[in-house]
Amino acid sequence: MLKIISKNILVIFVIVVMCSFQLEKKLLAESIDSSNDNSSIYFEADNLYYDNDGNNITAEGNAKLFYKTFVVEANKITYIQDIDQVIASGKVTMTEKGEVQINAERIMLSNQLKQGFIESVKIVLNDGTKIRSESGDVDFGNKNIFKNAGYTFCNDTKDGKTCPYTWEFEADVVTHDELNKKFVFQNIKFKLFDKTLLKLPYFSYPDLSVKRQSGYLLPTYSFSNFYGHSVKIPYLFVLDDTSDVTITPFLTSKQGPLIDLEYRKVTDTGGKFSINPSFIYQANPMDIAPGNKRFRAGLKTNAYLPISDNVNWGWNATFASDDTYMRKYGLDDRTKYNSNLFLSGTNNQNYINLQAISFHNLLSDSDTRQAKLLPQLDYEYKLNNLPFMGQVNLDAQISSLHRNSGDDQTRLTTEISWEDRNIMKNGVVFEPYIGLKGDYFSTYDESDNEFTDHSRFTPEAAIETSWPFFQNSSIGKQIIEPKLSYSYIGKEDTDSDLLNEDSRTINFNSLNLFEANRSYGYDKIDSGNKMSIGLGYDLQDRLGGLFSASIGKSYHLDGDNTYSGKKYSGTNNYHSDIVSSLSYNLNDSLQFDYKTRFDGAFKKNQFNELNMNFQNKKSLNLGFNYTEIKADANWLNDDGNDNNDVDLEEMSGYLEFGLTRDWSMISKGVYNLESNNFLNNQIGLRFDDECLSFDIVYRENLFTDRDIKKDKSILLKFELKTAPIQ
Repeated sequence: MLKIISKNILVIFVIVVMCSFQLEKKLLAESIDSSNDNSSIYFEADNLYYDNDGNNITAEGNAKLFYKTFVVEANKITYIQDIDQVIASGKVTMTEKGEVQINAERIMLSNQLKQGFIESVKIVLNDGTKIRSESGDVDFGNKNIFKNAGYTFCNDTKDGKTCPYTWEFEADVVTHDELNKKFVFQNIKFKLFDKTLLKLPYFSYPDLSVKRQSGYLLPTYSFSNFYGHSVKIPYLFVLDDTSDVTITPFLTSKQGPLIDLEYRKVTDTGGKFSINPSFIYQANPMDIAPGNKRFRAGLKTNAYLPISDNVNWGWNATFASDDTYMRKYGLDDRTKYNSNLFLSGTNNQNYINLQAISFHNLLSDSDTRQAKLLPQLDYEYKLNNLPFMGQVNLDAQISSLHRNSGDDQTRLTTEISWEDRNIMKNGVVFEPYIGLKGDYFSTYDESDNEFTDHSRFTPEAAIETSWPFFQNSSIGKQIIEPKLSYSYIGKEDTDSDLLNEDSRTINFNSLNLFEANRSYGYDKIDSGNKMSIGLGYDLQDRLGGLFSASIGKSYHLDGDNTYSGKKYSGTNNYHSDIVSSLSYNLNDSLQFDYKTRFDGAFKKNQFNELNMNFQNKKSLNLGFNYTEIKADANWLNDDGNDNNDVDLEEMSGYLEFGLTRDWSMISKGVYNLESNNFLNNQIGLRFDDECLSFDIVYRENLFTDRDIKKDKSILLKFELKTAPIQ
């Protein structure tokens, strides 16, 4: 019996000693130091094994290796201490700082996990690049070579389901040269939705650590009745860290190549400027071209150049060989070019701006001769927080308008004013205003070939009062605000030779109802005694939306009415038209704005303007605009002949409607309801996911102007959401 007990005790002792020895060996394994930098390597696994000399450690079953910021997980991990090599196999995942870097079937890495060999690998770089490969020789931080590899930025799962990449480059060899920051591809296929579209023997591609690098940008294709099939192939050439040139050949099948260049530079002071010339020698010109029938060219340039923290200068200019060149080739759709050179300075609320402006109208039906402002000086100075005085303003403008052929005018305007805002204990708000304006005009009449000088001084006084009532109700916070204002502006002292250059229009609406001088610009003055009344309402609802509404009108009590007889103005009688507006904004997803105008008797509607926008992520993006101006309210009819009076009625809109998660229908257009014709319209399809944007659009332009005729075109544009090709 004693022998049996002694034998059992011996067995238990041996087991305890062996367990202690294994525990000691495991603890030693967990504290093995890397010979290169004294960083420790730690293991976790279901089982740890050691070879006879204890230098090799093998972890199996949920094996993990921890080294610095790296974690390697696999079915089996072996660490060979003599050569500092890690061999992992079976569902290998290597992460750094918690981010997945490598998924592979087998890896052999040494030199602190920086160099080695990988099999059946998928690598995710920090910039989102995904590389999959049958095998690869890696030297992280230097050069990594992958064989039979694929390269993309796209995801292979959508809505939880595995799917092909939207786009992918497949190549026999993909080399990531981290020192030169680029990818090099050999025998490459470009695949879109798993279909091969293009094959190339070689090209290179900058990695996303490169913000700017010379190379081709993605091309675009279009078709037009005028220039036929066309493709744009832009090339970006980086000159240095602060400047580059984009060269864009615009190759057309009917008219030949158009060359479009753009030079851009950022200055040492944080400014920037660009120069963008373009030109073409047309192979098949039209006889009615407004300029040279074959050679056509244009230039656009702009700059913003700081001199100091408060002073800057620059320019914005456009020049073209003829009126229709830019629009004809889709380089610039504007129908007016206003080029300017400026020098400006700001100091808090004080402001000065000196500029020269050239106006150029490109439409053939314009009878207005082109004008230049040389110079125009604007100056504003404000004295705030004066004791018991409110705010004092000093404003001045000098403008000198010239034409190559026609009348000229130089004007100097100065104005000093005082304004204040007082809130009474009962909540009534008073806002008084007093001002004095002086104008000097020097006008040249070409028909009489003589100059005329004219001066005028105009006193101004106004007081505006309102009484807002606030209520916090079950539907939200409400404010009802009745408002009343009185204004006096001295008689507009005019001269028969004085030109009205900057106050030719007036849009009387709810926004300028309470302004003392509703005339735009400086040349005309909305004189006389006026009283305006109105009612405003605001609601901040429980959904986070803001609703606003207003209605009001004004009365011309006494004095000269500048717009007497000008029925389009809406203020030509004792009773003005009635103006009203409604608006609503719900978290910028729904925006609604409506303005309307009725005659003084509230019987005849004169003006309607509706703007609406709705956004719901990708499922729906809708915009709608409607404008209706009756003949009596259309300032373009101010020619003295009622037989020429016409209404204006137009609507425009855009729509992007989500068909699927990534596909949507896009459409926009402008429709003239008077002529029952579209001015332009387009419809197309758009694909947009995390790595590709793709548009195919059919477009019609029904507007005509000399050689711009009704045209039908197709535009194909796509963007790989990544860096440019080299």
